[in-house]
Amino acid sequence: MKNNIRGYFYLWGAFLLFFAFYRTFFIAYNWSSFHEATFKSILWSYFYGLKLDLSFSGYMMIMPSIILVVSPFLRASWVKNILLWYTIIILNIVSVIEVIDLEIYSYWGEKFDALHLLYLTDPSQLTNSLSFWRTFIPIIFMMSFIYINVKVSKKIIAKFTFDFSIHYYWQKPILFLALGGLSLIPIRGGFSIFPWRLGVPINVGAVYFNHHLAVNHAAVNTLWNFLFSISEWKDLDARFDLMPDQQATSLFEEFNGASNTSSKTTSLLKTKRPNVILIIVESLTAKAIEVLGGEKGVTPHFNKLSREGVLFSNFYASGHRSNRGIGSIFSSYPGLPYTAIILHPNKVEQLPHLMGSFRDNGYNTAFYYGGEIDFANFRAYFQQGKASNIISKLDFPFSTMTTKWGVHDHVVFDTLFNDINCVKEPFFYSFFTLSSHEPFDIPTEKRFGDNNSTENFKSAVHYTDACLGKFIDKAKKTDWWNNTLVVITADHGVKHIKETANGQKETFQIPMLWLGGALSKKDTLISSLSCHLDLAPTILSQVNIDHSQYIYGKNILTPSYSPRAFYSYGDGVGLLTDSSYQIYNYEINSSAVVGVFDTTRDYGKATFQYFANDFHSK
Repeated sequence: MKNNIRGYFYLWGAFLLFFAFYRTFFIAYNWSSFHEATFKSILWSYFYGLKLDLSFSGYMMIMPSIILVVSPFLRASWVKNILLWYTIIILNIVSVIEVIDLEIYSYWGEKFDALHLLYLTDPSQLTNSLSFWRTFIPIIFMMSFIYINVKVSKKIIAKFTFDFSIHYYWQKPILFLALGGLSLIPIRGGFSIFPWRLGVPINVGAVYFNHHLAVNHAAVNTLWNFLFSISEWKDLDARFDLMPDQQATSLFEEFNGASNTSSKTTSLLKTKRPNVILIIVESLTAKAIEVLGGEKGVTPHFNKLSREGVLFSNFYASGHRSNRGIGSIFSSYPGLPYTAIILHPNKVEQLPHLMGSFRDNGYNTAFYYGGEIDFANFRAYFQQGKASNIISKLDFPFSTMTTKWGVHDHVVFDTLFNDINCVKEPFFYSFFTLSSHEPFDIPTEKRFGDNNSTENFKSAVHYTDACLGKFIDKAKKTDWWNNTLVVITADHGVKHIKETANGQKETFQIPMLWLGGALSKKDTLISSLSCHLDLAPTILSQVNIDHSQYIYGKNILTPSYSPRAFYSYGDGVGLLTDSSYQIYNYEINSSAVVGVFDTTRDYGKATFQYFANDFHSK
């Protein structure tokens, strides 16, 4: 029996060592996210992470405990094979999920959880985002780990003895039943001595110990986090009661400021009924734009154009995904950490939509996207929004579909230009680009190299910037240019360039630039803090269209405007003022404050509850 006890603890130890190995691999693979972390804090992630490692190892040891309890009553060969195959299968499951987590974190800066399973409803969203090497290398990792898992499993199981013709026939079931029962202690997260009982159920927040988000993420056990998120899946559309509703509403309204539906506004236009072209550039972070303090040389055309129009220099995306950004741009509805309202057609029916607002006021409307129109439920969202025409990759010749996502930006820009030349004015046309989406496979030379994601990203943005510049140059020579407002913004920011964390405000800063012959001002900078939610009310107020239905957004150009911005990320929400910002992490129910913020008034928690419960009520 000593061999079996020894083998039992060898197996438990092997599980813990595997998690330590994958933590090391996670840190190495995503090293760019740890450049601001100290070596000491990285080491501490192993210590704090041990809590969830022990907890999940406890779950993994339940089956071996049961097998060993019943082992005296089964053939030795059966017991050995069952235990061996269980160990191989469970270690391979761990390996596959850990490798998936590596890729998800390297791009989005968040741990793999149940929400990412939504992308399985449209696998092309995943395959289109992956380059050959970002597909091939993880597969090599998985195959290597599977080989190692088989070897290690055989070596560990060989330490067990299944000859019951000698001693401990009845003692063994009792012993391993007791050991299995003791595994409840780490599963639960410990125990209380006075009074003696199992501890409060452990959660992800138990391993958060540092202000650096990536270090905390390294401490999180990937398997524990993934399975916990699945168990919480049923609650994604549930109400949140983090505080009394009346208190949450009061704090949200206090932070958001009074509604500013006043008709008084600073006009930036010299015509009352201009055409409007809204260009949404995929992932166009402020970090890539020199005039916004970003890197030099990435967007030369945007930099030049910024001196020809009105640049909103303190503008933020409302979320970390395209589906959040699109819903915020067109409907002024906030993104949520765990879902996007445009994925729910029954809820979209209750929202205003820029396409509808313009069409109801006599505008021709259209939405252009070079990719699959059913991506993120775009087709239903823009049909419900009353877009007169929806143009996607299936409307282009097959020969132009030379990128995984569909049609490159220069092709769609040319089509947009030709179609506008034929449309009756006034019109509201929008184009959502795609070439700067991972895997960044562009039809031109990689200007900034091809060695890593950041270089590829900058090259892709540089390509789309060139397409944008060419489109604007051609537009200036048309008859419709003098009566047209062009608005350029992004769907969301990214962590690429300076490798900012997913919840960090710099990840969410994006541009908003107004151009066109309809503008009455040039070379103008508006530094008021604002966000996606404000885009629709601000544009509509300029063209004298009612925007009272866009309740979360505000007209940036009204005298009563109160600067503030909201954004959501994978774990919570961020709130910004001119002097500070607050991040609320709903996973661990905790807030962090940077700058001057009244810490007794938890605006982050209140805003999260307010938005989440409004979503639930629709």
